[in-house]
Amino acid sequence: MFQTVDALQDAMTFHRERHTVLAGNVANVDTPGYRPMDIERVSPSSEPGGVEMARADARHMTAGGGTGGVTTTFDDAGQSASADGNHVNLERELAKMDANRVRYETASELVSRRMALLRYAAADGGV
Repeated sequence: MFQTVDALQDAMTFHRERHTVLAGNVANVDTPGYRPMDIERVSPSSEPGGVEMARADARHMTAGGGTGGVTTTFDDAGQSASADGNHVNLERELAKMDANRVRYETASELVSRRMALLRYAAADGGV
């Protein structure tokens, strides 16, 4: 039951961090030569040199208490640059921010509902 909350917490943290990166891109829309950045989650086993900790018993918690993903940053410059060498496409960045916001709100709503279920169960079905 808590693994779901941990995974949703990890998702919310990722989307909060991604929002910061995307907002930085928007803030630099007029900076000459600026190349936009983005982040993605990569599982530890798929990252070069990444190691996943094994659980000796199925009842043990996962390392870090969550999904164990790693966040990587990458250059997200589009194919065209403005005359000053800036690669930020404002409409594209705002669309990515909006999609990221929706994902964050969805994870937040799911955490709220899961916590409500836990409160209900802790109160033995009472309010």
